[in-house]
Amino acid sequence: MRSCVITCRARRSVSATPSMFRFASLVIVLVLSSWSIGAAAEKQGFVVLPNTAPRFLGPVGGEANTADMLATREQTGGTFGVWRYTSTIPGGPPLHIHRAEDEFFYVLSGEFNFQLGDCIKRAPAGSFVFIPKDVVHTFQHVGPEPGALLGTVHPGGFEGLFQGLPRADEATVRALFKKHGMEVIGPPLEAAPPPPRPSASRAKGAQPPTKIPRIGVLSPGCHPPSFVLDVFLQGLRDLGYIEGHNIVIEWRYSEGRADRFPDLAAELVRLQVDLIVAMSTPAALAAKQATQTIPIVMVYVADPLGSGLVASVARPDANITGVTDMAVDLSGKRLALLKEVVPILSRVAVLWNPADQGMVLRFREIEKSARVLRLQLHSHEVRRPEDFDRAFTAIIRQRPDALFVVAEVLTVTHRCRVLDFAATHRLPAMYEFGIFARDGGFMAYGPRLTETFQRGAYYVDSILKGKKPAELPVEYPRQFELVANPETAKALGLTFPRAVLTQADSEVSQNRCARVW
Repeated sequence: MRSCVITCRARRSVSATPSMFRFASLVIVLVLSSWSIGAAAEKQGFVVLPNTAPRFLGPVGGEANTADMLATREQTGGTFGVWRYTSTIPGGPPLHIHRAEDEFFYVLSGEFNFQLGDCIKRAPAGSFVFIPKDVVHTFQHVGPEPGALLGTVHPGGFEGLFQGLPRADEATVRALFKKHGMEVIGPPLEAAPPPPRPSASRAKGAQPPTKIPRIGVLSPGCHPPSFVLDVFLQGLRDLGYIEGHNIVIEWRYSEGRADRFPDLAAELVRLQVDLIVAMSTPAALAAKQATQTIPIVMVYVADPLGSGLVASVARPDANITGVTDMAVDLSGKRLALLKEVVPILSRVAVLWNPADQGMVLRFREIEKSARVLRLQLHSHEVRRPEDFDRAFTAIIRQRPDALFVVAEVLTVTHRCRVLDFAATHRLPAMYEFGIFARDGGFMAYGPRLTETFQRGAYYVDSILKGKKPAELPVEYPRQFELVANPETAKALGLTFPRAVLTQADSEVSQNRCARVW
């Protein structure tokens, strides 16, 4: 009997399951249908006819630029906002980040430069641009013709910024940026200067060879070349080499990704260039791995011996030579200077990129120096732009007395974020190149960055004239500079000792954060 009852109940349960499923499905359909009807009521379809969209002028100084509001979050139920931006004069917004929305652009007419992360891309009419939230970006209208963009954000809301721009002064614009969650981290893009034309005297003085040499350049940055590459080009021009006239340059950019260097180096080898210029330790290591015959000139390399690039500084005895920035050997001096200026110094946060082998060697030297000076180090690694916020949060939590920034491609490129972070949280910081202090940082000690690239041109010239890399000793920096920023020190409540000021260059500028690579 007990067995029968159990069996009967099981049968009833099984037979009832399809009915219950159909009933539950019907309930879900009714709920979704009612939600869909409600959503449709909130999002009414609409058509915007030509010349009927609300038009908003730009702020003071940019009134010639306009934004036509095609759709707002109120009209789309918060899903998105759409506008048409028309620019009649070159320029664009400052470098910034959106924390809440993705952004899309379609270039309707004219030409624009778009910076996404570290890199700048030229976008003519017909180009589409996608910018995820949290990505550093800006754009710039270029060229004499007016330009127009179709812009949209998802979710909507940011488009409301344009309603407050007409006749807005600088302070009002900054307040609008903050209100709409636009985090400004740098200046607008600077107008690219036209390429220099060879003067008649220079062209006459340069004796082009029968075979025009072709060199390959491995750069950690992006197209177009920035100021350190311009320094390198100027060094070549001073020696009589003019790109497109008596020398051909094959530019290869890693766009901030060191893992791309092996493929780029291999591509230059396949092109059978006469010489490779490798800028940064990862670039030099990739070039050395790619060829043992094509001469290589290394520039901006931290420790060529420690990283295995050369067997000897005096006689490289290989196909590679060049210039080192000597950054590893200077770590003790930098920490000692920081301790002299910050008497209470006990704990130091180190911001660095372990993906670069040269930086690993540099960090180890910092550790050694810290032990001698009895300082406690806290390591904070950044391998990608997305890592800065996490590192900054950890630094705030640990509350160090000062910050030490190891300068390589990533930290130099994003120095604007680093400088703003240090200023906001009142952290005195030691940097490795004067450019940091001149752009608003506390102090810096190291070689002149421009000299490194100027000397790279000398090595190119020597090799093209017949010298072997093994015959050219690796060159160390000839000059070092200590750059102190009195304004930043004052803001931090610190004073540079007289002994520091007497040897320091105190010439500083505003926080420009112009692109280096």
